[in-house]
Amino acid sequence: MSEQERVNPFPGPRPYQAQERERFLGREEVTRLLANSILAHPCVTLFGPSGSGKSSLMQAGVVPLLEEQYGFRTVRVDAWLTGEVPLERLARAMFSGFELGEVPAGMGLPEAMDEAIRLAERSSERPILIFLDQLEQLLLPDREPGPVGQLLKSLGMLARKPIQGLQLVLSLREDYLGRFRDRARGRKVLWEQGFRLGPLTVGETVTVASRLAELGVPAQRWQEEEVRRLMLQVRGAGQAETDEAEVQAAFAQIVCRALWEERAEKGGVAGAVDAEPILHRYLAATLEALGPLKADARRLLEEHLVASDGTRTLLMEQQARAVLPQGEAETVLSSLERAAVLRAEEHRGSRYFELGHDWLARKVLELQRERLGREEEERRRQRERASRRRLVLVASVSLAVALLMGGLLLWALSAKRQAVEQAVMAGAQEWMAREQSDISIKMLSEIRHPEKVHGWAELSNTALVSSRLVAELPASKPLNSAAFSPDGERVVTASEDGTARVWRAGGTGMPVVLRGYEEPLNSAAFSPDGERVVTASWDGTARV
Repeated sequence: MSEQERVNPFPGPRPYQAQERERFLGREEVTRLLANSILAHPCVTLFGPSGSGKSSLMQAGVVPLLEEQYGFRTVRVDAWLTGEVPLERLARAMFSGFELGEVPAGMGLPEAMDEAIRLAERSSERPILIFLDQLEQLLLPDREPGPVGQLLKSLGMLARKPIQGLQLVLSLREDYLGRFRDRARGRKVLWEQGFRLGPLTVGETVTVASRLAELGVPAQRWQEEEVRRLMLQVRGAGQAETDEAEVQAAFAQIVCRALWEERAEKGGVAGAVDAEPILHRYLAATLEALGPLKADARRLLEEHLVASDGTRTLLMEQQARAVLPQGEAETVLSSLERAAVLRAEEHRGSRYFELGHDWLARKVLELQRERLGREEEERRRQRERASRRRLVLVASVSLAVALLMGGLLLWALSAKRQAVEQAVMAGAQEWMAREQSDISIKMLSEIRHPEKVHGWAELSNTALVSSRLVAELPASKPLNSAAFSPDGERVVTASEDGTARVWRAGGTGMPVVLRGYEEPLNSAAFSPDGERVVTASWDGTARV
């Protein structure tokens, strides 16, 4: 069976609707008693603990019964929006419910209500039921007392009208009943007929849940003993572990709905029944549904509603609003309260919040520890990244300093070399000025980078032109070669006349003449040690 064809018989934390009355089980007797009380009194105040099922009882039980058996026409207001005038909300609901169109422009609100009743009586003799749900919303500290007082005054006048078949039902949480009576002081008709609705017991819920599972599509058969174990897990705080213990209806619905879905997906296969993980998954889904406000809701739960040992703590409403983003507190708090994640109680003119169950508190503590662990890990990583950045910075600075120092050293060496070469250049210029071109040439030859020394080429040319390092070595015939000895002190020449001569390099003195060839000599050269001379002749011989 596809997911679209499945019908889960458990609505979860929301109230039952009129179209679900066939699955609204276990409240048949109390439905009849409340309907009789409504028929007998012009106004009935329905009260009970949060989550006891007041809205479900009216919407899926009492209202359908009164409409079918007595022909009632119903006007219902089930929410009171902040910033909206309550009496205006009721007047619009009456005109809409009686199909009278829009509220006439310029008509006062009390007069508009009277006009709606007058027109409704004229159009039909059928009785009228006006059902106002969740009146505790009008008693919150942030509500202006004036508009609320105007609504209560008009309701009191409406309840006293001598109109046969006009019934009022005012529904609110019992922890707001005292404040309601204070606000409605002098209008006893609004609260003197009270009807309390208590939660179902474990035994009653076991029967209802087992029957409901069979009404789903596909039908499931649940063993009463396993359902009993499940319901005992969601009994009220401080309740004994018996069938008479009261059940927290919202959590019972949540775990039953999730269990039914799980078994439908597995083809009805029964598994271990444990409510706690179901509530944990439900909490995660509820927070996820808040979208961009999820983080703010988690911070509220983790930092303000659970102690370090996992126990639930209380938080006053004004404190809760102070820690949430301005303008979004109502959205977060109402969403968490509707989902039964938060439980609200009236306290000295305000409200306090606490987590709906100890299991939720344990899960919130777990989420808190996970978050703190992630934050600590992120801080550690940030410290590591910062440390690495510092090391990179230090290394970069060190490298830059090293490069700078190396550059400065090279610059200093270059500057020193340039200074030395400039000094040599200056010396060469000085010797040149003294007409000692040979010394100037020798000094100029010691400059390693002449291209970097200004005037070197010009001075070198001048020195070479005027150099006196010229020795004439006379010969009777043309010379074919000449070579210096390794020490540069002597020169050997090879002549066309077949002789070789060894001269002093300065040209002084008489040469040593080496004879013995009849043919001209091609070449002559000294041995590497300068001790011997080798000659080569055109006759193809060489002599040492």
